[in-house]
Amino acid sequence: MRAALPPVVLAALAAFLLAGCGGSGSDSTAAKPSVVGPIGNGGKGVWLFRPAGDPKRIVIFFHGQGGPEETTPTNHRPWIDHLVRKGAIVLYPRYETNYSRAVLGNAQAGVRKAMESLGPQSLPVLALGYSRGGALAVEYAAAAPGRHLPVPDAVESVNPVPFGEWTHVTNLRPLRRDTTLSMLVSQDDPQATQGLTMLLTRLRRVDFPPEHVQLHVARSHGSFTADHVAPMSALPAARAAYWAPTDALLARLSRSS
Repeated sequence: MRAALPPVVLAALAAFLLAGCGGSGSDSTAAKPSVVGPIGNGGKGVWLFRPAGDPKRIVIFFHGQGGPEETTPTNHRPWIDHLVRKGAIVLYPRYETNYSRAVLGNAQAGVRKAMESLGPQSLPVLALGYSRGGALAVEYAAAAPGRHLPVPDAVESVNPVPFGEWTHVTNLRPLRRDTTLSMLVSQDDPQATQGLTMLLTRLRRVDFPPEHVQLHVARSHGSFTADHVAPMSALPAARAAYWAPTDALLARLSRSS
């Protein structure tokens, strides 16, 4: 039997736990799903996906580090298309064209560009990040208030690495205290367990309420290996491990909006 999580991660989680509405703008309805992008230049560009009919939510999808292909939606298109079918407007900030240490400003610029195209919205917002984007989603959520950007109601951090923005440690204290933080970690991904441990440490240092943090483990079974790249798969086992928890989180956001 496989261990669910290494002891260091369980210890970090235990230490952290012990520490302590929506309609849409009138121009958002479309007869069929659509995608445009990149809107904007270079790392400040963004892809914008819109569902058919009235949108139910906004998902800001922060990709991982992986070279030029990862700065396009190609690797994550099955998951994005699934979210769009569920009624989500999906923003895919490019944030870099090649490796860059400074990405948070570019990600914010991309989101702002997409929102200028969409117009005013009052939909529930999820920041969904994978790998480097898993940390960047949390950092974006902390930086968004007061910047005229969509402030996430929830963050889903999938197989996170410790930091998204590498030029400085982003202050997480402005993170809205009622934000739901869902950490989704692959069982066979040591990099993600290290990233989770660091994110929990960062959150504990700013006294983020532990009752708003959820931990989910994507487990390996049969021929399916829950490793770092597994969230890019569209196989049934991957959909159950990664898409289903995100769908459940989005459903809760919609009911509470």
